[in-house]
Amino acid sequence: MERRFRMVWWTALVILVFWAAWKMFIIPGSGSGSASKPGLVASEERQLVVYVTGAVAKPGLVRLPLDARLDDALKEAEPLPEANLEQINPAQRLKDGQKISVPYKAGSAQGVPGTLGTSDMAGATGAAGINGSAGTAGASGSAASAGNVPIPADSASSTLININTAGPSELDKLPGIGPALAERIIQYRDEHGPFMQPEDLMDVSGIGPKTFEKMSSMVTVGP
Repeated sequence: MERRFRMVWWTALVILVFWAAWKMFIIPGSGSGSASKPGLVASEERQLVVYVTGAVAKPGLVRLPLDARLDDALKEAEPLPEANLEQINPAQRLKDGQKISVPYKAGSAQGVPGTLGTSDMAGATGAAGINGSAGTAGASGSAASAGNVPIPADSASSTLININTAGPSELDKLPGIGPALAERIIQYRDEHGPFMQPEDLMDVSGIGPKTFEKMSSMVTVGP
């Protein structure tokens, strides 16, 4: 009986030693590979991702440090020579998920307003001519020789509201914009810098695609 008790005791002791050794040496080794994963996730969370489009050579997603500014995103996207950098604030702080639209200079192939491009001119003159003179262009075939025809400053800009400089009373004239939304637009402009394109109005809380569609032909951006 005593012999059997000693065998049970020694067996239990051996099992205990093996269990302690396994816990001390094998488990930490197997977990070392996964210990680095939280660090990798943390490093990814310490950067922000923005989308750059418009007058840039490399449009698309750009990954930057959390304290990055607009100038850092522009360096990555490489603005084109026709980019209108006077309308944007390079010192503006960026936020994760932000869309950055770099505007074109007025008069460039994709810029607005200024001059109509050649491809736009052909369609415009064929349908109704320039400034309503339908008879002088389409029928006689003079649209091909019209080239780039400047839009008169009075007719192009006098009716458009510059959302980067307009005050509450001017913004209130836009369809769908009341005093509350006008103040919200100005507050957004003060916090995020000037609008880079009219479509950026949809980033303001309370302005959706339908509301913007009502005013899209009445607004413009500028310095």
